[in-house]
Amino acid sequence: MDRRTDWFTDPAYRILRAYARSPVARGPQVSLTRQNALDFMSQASARPERSWSLDWTNVLFLGGYHLLLIVLLPIYLAQTDVSASMILSTAGLWTLCLLAITMGYHRLYAHVTYKTHPVIEAFLAFWGTVATQGSIFSWAHDHRIHHRHVDTDLDPYSAPKGFWHSHVLWMLKKRPEINPRIIQDLWKRPSLQFQHKHFASLMVGANLIAWAGVWAITGDPFGALVIGVLLRMFLVHHCTWFINSLAHMWGSQPYSTEHTAVNNFILSILTFGEGYHNYHHTFAGDYRNGVRWWQFDPAKIVIWSLSKIGLAYDLKKVNHLTIKRRLVAADRHLMMERIEELKHRIDVDAWNQRVEEAASSLTENLNGLKTASDKLQRLKKETFQQVRTAKAVKVGEMRAARDETLKQMRAVRDEKMAEMRTVRDETIQQMRDAGQETLQQMRQRRNEELELLQQRIDELKATVSEEMEAWKEMVHLVLETPESRLAMVPVTT
Repeated sequence: MDRRTDWFTDPAYRILRAYARSPVARGPQVSLTRQNALDFMSQASARPERSWSLDWTNVLFLGGYHLLLIVLLPIYLAQTDVSASMILSTAGLWTLCLLAITMGYHRLYAHVTYKTHPVIEAFLAFWGTVATQGSIFSWAHDHRIHHRHVDTDLDPYSAPKGFWHSHVLWMLKKRPEINPRIIQDLWKRPSLQFQHKHFASLMVGANLIAWAGVWAITGDPFGALVIGVLLRMFLVHHCTWFINSLAHMWGSQPYSTEHTAVNNFILSILTFGEGYHNYHHTFAGDYRNGVRWWQFDPAKIVIWSLSKIGLAYDLKKVNHLTIKRRLVAADRHLMMERIEELKHRIDVDAWNQRVEEAASSLTENLNGLKTASDKLQRLKKETFQQVRTAKAVKVGEMRAARDETLKQMRAVRDEKMAEMRTVRDETIQQMRDAGQETLQQMRQRRNEELELLQQRIDELKATVSEEMEAWKEMVHLVLETPESRLAMVPVTT
């Protein structure tokens, strides 16, 4: 190949025309050199390209069933009155799907906040498959990344990118392959591998069973498709997606302002307890989302009930003192922001010092109370275990002495039967008395220690209670008092 042929077949030459028409070229005459072409190629390759591509499977599936629902629902409603059995059966499916997502996909698999019987796992996995939100692997994988990188570019459904992105658009973009290290505890389980590998087939089969069930209950196959499958899928999806979007935008932040997650009572109703998202992002390892008795969290109640009948165990629960400590930290942050806003009207340094001193004292006492309470529980368990162990040892020694005495009695049965019985009874009685004395001494020493510790705990509780009341008054004063009035409040307590 000669030099002229090589030049015309070079990739750089193929874009000379594009170069000549580009802003890179200066003047009406363009010098068609190979170096100019290569420079243009370098600049073109440096231009930013779209960093994502569409996931056509999700685009066609999600868009397709939404379009199908928009077309078929008006036709069905125009031809048929929706029966009560249709409404109730669809509501039942909606409930089972959402409970499977929150109890199974979310709290059991994504966060491992409890463990449960294989039968319950199979139940949750089946209805989670009916919910059509992907396999357990993919759901837990994306959710763990979300918590690890919340509100950043690495967050799959980052709320700062906008409502529609966090609600649905993120699913229309191709996601990276699942990283087994992120879900290492789940990856090695054959049942979950099977569900992930065959999810499409399992999803279709599970929804056919759900459709057939609604048909059998209502006698309406078309309604079972439109209402029991399509509309139910629409409601389940959007209720769940609201946690990714609205639960990071609309609500309160009582536990932390370091992320966008919020508490929202309405969303907790729509998702069976997932609406207390600010608490969840602050304490993701708790099997509860609603920690107050009045907060709507049916999933928490079901998990707790299963634990009482032996079908759930190892329930992870954040200590109430840890929660209080976090609330104090959140209040302190809010007050500091408020004080900074009013720096031109109040003595910022004095107010900051007052808040810091109150927060430090309260946090220190909360830490001390938690340490003492943990020690008290540990000592009670140790005492119980020691008493059981001591009893077992003494009972073993008494049995060994009895057996040895019986052997000796058999050997000299004819001569010293009565004498050996007396010796045996005296030996056993002595050992019993010594054992009782040892146990009593042990109990007495441990009881004295427990009493002292309980006194310390009672004192700390009283101190914390007083300081919490003063803290609440300070929070109310700083956050809710108008600027003009706050400026007139004396800083010292």
